[in-house]
Amino acid sequence: MKRVYISKIARELNLKKLKISEALNWIDWKNIVKKDARIFIKPNFTYPFYKPGVTTSPVFIEAVISVLKEYSSNITIGETNAGAHAWKAEEAFEGHNIYKIASKYNVKIVNLSNVKSEYKQVKVGSKRIMVHLPSLLINNTDIFITLPVPKVHVMTGVSLAFKNQWGCIPDVMRLKNHFSFNEYIIAINKILKPSFALFDGTYFLNRTGPMEGDAIPMDLIIASNDIGAGSFACCEIMNLDPQKVKHLQIAKKEGLFPSSLEEIKFNSDIGKFCTCQFKLERSVSNYMALLAFNSKWLTNLIYISPFAIPIHRILYLIRGEPKDYKKGY
Repeated sequence: MKRVYISKIARELNLKKLKISEALNWIDWKNIVKKDARIFIKPNFTYPFYKPGVTTSPVFIEAVISVLKEYSSNITIGETNAGAHAWKAEEAFEGHNIYKIASKYNVKIVNLSNVKSEYKQVKVGSKRIMVHLPSLLINNTDIFITLPVPKVHVMTGVSLAFKNQWGCIPDVMRLKNHFSFNEYIIAINKILKPSFALFDGTYFLNRTGPMEGDAIPMDLIIASNDIGAGSFACCEIMNLDPQKVKHLQIAKKEGLFPSSLEEIKFNSDIGKFCTCQFKLERSVSNYMALLAFNSKWLTNLIYISPFAIPIHRILYLIRGEPKDYKKGY
């Protein structure tokens, strides 16, 4: 049965560890995870260092690893290089204290952009989607655990347990697949089959996203043995309608997203956690970017063609240079 655990969670490591252990036990993780299973953990590193509401917090990651380590000695945490060569995964590992955490718990770290990859084809609706993914995730992972941060997103509506796997595509120019994002992201998840979603709800992101916006302190953990059920719970907490999110509707057609909350067993009344109305606000430049996001021709023109550099220089003159990620936010 689809199970979702929701609870307030302290920010201190030891208390967070106890709550994560309780959450995993409630979603029956030990009935799915065999002893010493090959576990892969996918955080959300949309920035090269920790940013509340934007990236998975180092404390949350350490708490998850500390619990899993008691059951498996074969744990890997990984991420790809940022899109369009913005930064290397190694910078994000350093900025989120992953090297120290990995050393402390004897966990492997992998830059998914630097390992062997392959193409897999999967059917989504009437379409056959060819997906490019690391072979490690396809052939050498028993349990895939995703650690998203609940956000609104100017391109995809929301960024939850499905969207986090976009960062598994090793090609740094993965934006060339944006025009088919809704089917492509479901194809990725059909191939990788995430076993659990553990949402770092210390902060949710409101207003815009995925890299800027208002970080709302919620101090929640949302854990599920079904990424669709976990995503549905987050939509409910954020007071957002999943019917208006195209990739979630495709997921529902594929049997990966519940039709109603009645299909989910909760540990607690979800209503008491619905304390904030989240709302996506798009600027004029966001709407312009959204046009390119949904168009293969515009994506190629703006990002890949010989005109890409002069087009971006003009855009920067209009809206200002992008922020220097290494100097803070």
